[in-house]
Amino acid sequence: MIGLKRSLLALLTGAISGAGVALIMGLIGLVGRQLWGDPAEQGLEHQMPLLWSITVCGGIGLVLSQLHRGGEHTLLPELPETIADLRDPDHAPRRDNPRAILGASLALIGGGSIGPEALMTRVATVISQRIWQNRDRDLKLAATAGSLGLFGFPLLGGAVVQHDKQRDLVSRWIPGALGGLAGFAMFNGIDVATGGSLQRMRYSWPSTLGEDLGTLSSGVLAGLVGWGLGWMLLRWRSWLEPRRLLAHWRWWPVLTGLLLGITMHWLPLVPFAGEEQLRPLLEGVNRSSAPVLLVSALIKLVMLGLCLETGWRGGIFFPVFLIACAAGTGLHELSPNLGSLGSWCGGVTGAFYLTVLRSPLVALVLGVGLLQGHGATAVVLGVAVAWLITHQSRPGDAPPLAPQKPDSP
Repeated sequence: MIGLKRSLLALLTGAISGAGVALIMGLIGLVGRQLWGDPAEQGLEHQMPLLWSITVCGGIGLVLSQLHRGGEHTLLPELPETIADLRDPDHAPRRDNPRAILGASLALIGGGSIGPEALMTRVATVISQRIWQNRDRDLKLAATAGSLGLFGFPLLGGAVVQHDKQRDLVSRWIPGALGGLAGFAMFNGIDVATGGSLQRMRYSWPSTLGEDLGTLSSGVLAGLVGWGLGWMLLRWRSWLEPRRLLAHWRWWPVLTGLLLGITMHWLPLVPFAGEEQLRPLLEGVNRSSAPVLLVSALIKLVMLGLCLETGWRGGIFFPVFLIACAAGTGLHELSPNLGSLGSWCGGVTGAFYLTVLRSPLVALVLGVGLLQGHGATAVVLGVAVAWLITHQSRPGDAPPLAPQKPDSP
């Protein structure tokens, strides 16, 4: 009887936290569309004046500089920090959750090159903590684990938090996961978070030996590129983090906002999380040339690291995915007869995630899940290539270990 009661409570908590996340993300999307319009958010050509983008992004940067004057405790924790807080709440650092959530929401609205998953997870965590304050800690963890399944990967979310609590799997985590997904899906939140379905993108299956070889070749080459992008992001973040830019000069958010406004005008794929930009890119609606796509991928990588260290806090899952797909699309345009669009994007995505997150399972789940099966073989090849490079490099040649901040489980 007690087990059934706890299951129902976990289900209810997961549903409430999922619904809360969906409402907040829906509000952010509504305000963002009013400010920018669909073409800008989708990374397409638009007629937005340069003065408007600079003013809005710079203005939001000014607000962020004031919000975060109080120090690091006002910044949104990234996903591993949130998970660490959940696992050891007695030693969790002090967090100003209202300021952190408001700042991250404004960063998403203002076109920051950051993803929504860190904000979504933090909101779900705060709601669960409010409900289960001074109560069963394990049940609170179980309900929050359910909210980590917001991307359609409930098993991944549960594995992150409940890795050593198999005895409570049925009574706690499964109801929490179902509740989190149900509450989020109630408001069409999963579709918002993943950028919608890629149903219009035609599946390309190799049917001849030549096509098989093309898929394998493009997957391996894309894996090398994906590893390189991951290496660059880790190096960039490891260089920025010890400099504590925001602690030394509080106007960094304004400068970052101005850079976002400028790049938005000429390179529309650079700002925003990437979930709205993905479908037009993969479905051929975005007509950018290969050099523009490759430059956009590199600049977005630079802006992702800069945003995270200058108060424009968020996640890395979706920006990394967009960077990988932009690079993959550009490479496919340069070599249209070698492999398919899916194989290039899949190879870069798998290798990029593996290099940054250091988990083959998570890289495979994210790569196959976000691409919805397109280029699945290349995802596996990309993961394998990046894993071999990472594990066979000499200590001085290997990329640095992923910092504690990126969204790596």
